[in-house]
Amino acid sequence: MNAKASWWLVLAALTVMWGSSYLLIEFALRGFSPPQLAGIRITLAAAVLLLFAVFSGDKFPRDKRRWIYLAGIAIIGNCVPFMLIAWGQQNVESGLSGILVAVTPLCVVALGHFFLPAGRLAPTQMAGFAMGFGGVVLLMGPESLLALGGNSTQLISQLAILMGAFCYAISTIITARMPAVRPLVASTAVMLIAAFVMLPATLSVVPTLTSVPFAALAAVAILGVVGTAVTAILYFWLIARAGARFTSLFNYLVPMWAVTLGIVVLDETLRISSLFALILVIGGVLLTQMESGKKAD
Repeated sequence: MNAKASWWLVLAALTVMWGSSYLLIEFALRGFSPPQLAGIRITLAAAVLLLFAVFSGDKFPRDKRRWIYLAGIAIIGNCVPFMLIAWGQQNVESGLSGILVAVTPLCVVALGHFFLPAGRLAPTQMAGFAMGFGGVVLLMGPESLLALGGNSTQLISQLAILMGAFCYAISTIITARMPAVRPLVASTAVMLIAAFVMLPATLSVVPTLTSVPFAALAAVAILGVVGTAVTAILYFWLIARAGARFTSLFNYLVPMWAVTLGIVVLDETLRISSLFALILVIGGVLLTQMESGKKAD
């Protein structure tokens, strides 16, 4: 297999793994609360990554400054968004969750304008951000946006998922500003810190573990080992070999896979407005990424 074929294979694997996370969360929520789900997912991922880190022989950083950055990424990029997205998915379909989280790169572009030295928004990126924002408004629907005075459960759930996406974006900015740390070491350290933070939620599962449905146990296990740990390793492998621009293709593929799984497995329905919203969000991401690619060249 040539190099480029392996890149596409890994990209496809990442798309399937990440895009399946929202479906797995649906099943895991049948046996765990959002904090418990996040805690187990993070703990399993930390164990797998630690095993890889030990065999790699890489050394963990010793200076406090790097550990402060890593702690920030652990809490803002893992603990908080994992709980928010799981909490939101109690009332939002898995496919729609995948579309909402797809705004993460748009948030990165917007935050980069203020917090990254070379992050000034170009006109094309501004247009892309506006297009993606329009897609989010269309996806949430007027019934949710007008629910502030009544039953706002749907709106709050959607906003929780959007806030999870925003946390991912903040974590990306923190990572970009962090002093250099080897990717596997950084991922492992982040997950270990996050596992420690989520320890109370993880331990709260133990007394009721025997009564948890098998489907929920299997879902959270796959989510932690495959959907979190393995994806982190493959993601950094792909960036190191194919570059960030090629790897960014998953931004367009993951929401489409999440929507497809929701329809096929959970019998979810994709409204015409949601389809247009998906097109707007992906189109907005495409515009911002194209401009970023020009700058990188």
